[in-house]
Amino acid sequence: MKPFLLLLLFCSCLSIYSQDFNDIDLKEIPKEIEDINSLILKEPTADNYYLRGYYYYQIKNYPKAIADYDKAISLNPNNYKFYYSKGNTSIKIKNFKQAMDCYTKCISLNSTIAKAYFNRAYSKSMVNDAKGAIDDYSKSISVNPKYVQAYENRGMLKRQLNLHREAIQDFDKVIEINPEFTEAYQNRAFSKAILSINAKSDFDKVVSLSPEDPEAYYNRAIYFINFKIKGDYCSDLKKAKELHFDPAIELIDKYCKH
Repeated sequence: MKPFLLLLLFCSCLSIYSQDFNDIDLKEIPKEIEDINSLILKEPTADNYYLRGYYYYQIKNYPKAIADYDKAISLNPNNYKFYYSKGNTSIKIKNFKQAMDCYTKCISLNSTIAKAYFNRAYSKSMVNDAKGAIDDYSKSISVNPKYVQAYENRGMLKRQLNLHREAIQDFDKVIEINPEFTEAYQNRAFSKAILSINAKSDFDKVVSLSPEDPEAYYNRAIYFINFKIKGDYCSDLKKAKELHFDPAIELIDKYCKH
């Protein structure tokens, strides 16, 4: 069996959650930092350092954000939010070991935060601990059974480990919760195809949900070609080319009559 000529990038669907604050106008942050600097001189509390850390995080000054979170933690080591936010910031600078430690501490203080398990799972996946990540995604799901992205990410990792039947079950759950989740249909289609299960309806669904995505047409064409499925794959390849997806050009020359 020929491999797919194109797969979705593994990390393309993985995501983490940002910190839980209301939206703020970034243009106002320098003034907010000035104000909090003055406030800290009078009231150097953990919450004030934490707030300034959040402002630094928003303007992508991650080293200063972490320094402020560390100060907040030194003043109040029992607030799970401080560790959670430091973990998020650690991911931004790709310090995944530090991030995992932060989420572990967060969870030890509050075991009901599904996002902490989720983000720790993401961090584990970034250091190639797929099995550990799957375990944490399962824990996040146990806290929040409708956690769509946790099912999706867990399914992708299972697919990476060639656990395609289990992966399909996760993608099934994503689609049950959110029938418009395009990536779940795409990922389920790949796993079905590898198991020689008819995946045409899933590839069709991806095209219907993302009609302006050239990869949707390209992947469906590759499925038709590789698995000798009857279908107008040349039209799909030409549509992908029309949408400026250059890899389709070579296949049109090879498989399609002009």
